Amino acid sequence: MKNVSDQKGKGRKAVDESSGSIGTTSNPSQEVKRKILVVGKDYAFSNGVVDYAANLSQRLGYDIIAMSVNPALSTSGKFFSPYNQHLRGKFTQRAQEAWVPVASELASQGIKSEHVVKFEGLAGAIKDLNHEVKRIDFVITDSGIKDQEITGEIPLPVFSISGYQGEKVMAQEHHETANRGKLITRTIGLGLASAALYAAVFTNSATVMKYFTKGGIFAALPIVTVFAFSFVHASFASNLWSLLGIEAAKKVQPRVAPKRPAPRKRPRPQLHLDA
Repeated sequence: MKNVSDQKGKGRKAVDESSGSIGTTSNPSQEVKRKILVVGKDYAFSNGVVDYAANLSQRLGYDIIAMSVNPALSTSGKFFSPYNQHLRGKFTQRAQEAWVPVASELASQGIKSEHVVKFEGLAGAIKDLNHEVKRIDFVITDSGIKDQEITGEIPLPVFSISGYQGEKVMAQEHHETANRGKLITRTIGLGLASAALYAAVFTNSATVMKYFTKGGIFAALPIVTVFAFSFVHASFASNLWSLLGIEAAKKVQPRVAPKRPAPRKRPRPQLHLDA
């Protein structure tokens, strides 16, 4: 009896352990998030690229991997190897120190980030990191990196944004957001004004007819009223269509090159012999 109970207890323990391991592996919180790779050739990244990557990360829910690459220290001869090691260590230290405030700023925005340093060509560094780290969706390069250095060698979409361009894109997006807020406010105001004009005319129809039919100077009142209604209602309709994203098509007429007259073939005289 004791052996049977021990076997039952061991069987229950094995079942509990197996069920616990299954629950651990099926935990959805351990799913690896997608990542944005930011690449720079200097030890520090420009503010425009970091801001642009952070904006994309918040929109898409991605993590950020920053990679500082120094291709100049990729090759090392036997004689200069110790000195190159010293330069690599110095570059790594400066890059990590420069990334600390950026990482804390990203963490305050709820963005997870990490930083790596590599000493090889840009294409090779991105390829190696893509094999080491899974789920990198696309690459954003900092200023100073030419398209020829990485084009056609990386199996990832690459976006080249310099610091100035990144700040320009962020400013443009902020400007578009502010303009949309103004457009919403203007549309609501014009809609209320249009509704108020219609309500005033229909609720005071007797007074309107009294003054509109007097003649003389009062004959201009219907014209002024029509212009006021047309202006307010047309402005409201135009802003409403713009708010809904419907814009008038801008038709550009292509320039037609003048047709040259086709050269005429003049018949040449031919000699015929009558037998």
